[in-house]
Amino acid sequence: MDKSGMFEDFNFKLVVIETLLDKDPSFQTELNSLIDQHRNDFEWYTGAEPIAPIKTFLEELTLEKSDLEKVDWLCFDGGNEIYHILKPDWDGEDELFDVKSIEGFQHLKNLTKVDYISLCELEVLEPLKEAGIEVE
Repeated sequence: MDKSGMFEDFNFKLVVIETLLDKDPSFQTELNSLIDQHRNDFEWYTGAEPIAPIKTFLEELTLEKSDLEKVDWLCFDGGNEIYHILKPDWDGEDELFDVKSIEGFQHLKNLTKVDYISLCELEVLEPLKEAGIEVE
């Protein structure tokens, strides 16, 4: 759940966060600190849930306007880094990170292109097309 209220679907928020990971986001230092603190606690290949402190941080994170302005492209792909930050052994074989809604994409004023590989049904992205955003 996206507890910030920015996006209807937390998994869509993760797609947005993924794009920001390489763009020096305002939350980078805190996220890196959480990764450093909790990555070694994860029990690989045991069916463990996502790392709770990192998930809670991302759920509660309110993205700054300066971060939102950096998002001009999104990629829906099960190989995104953010999923392995949350659940290091995730193999993409289940629906854990599937996106059911993109409501809130309106916050992404500079979004012009979306690459669709996986993680949602194509019709979920229809509102983007209707808004004039290129979906490939």
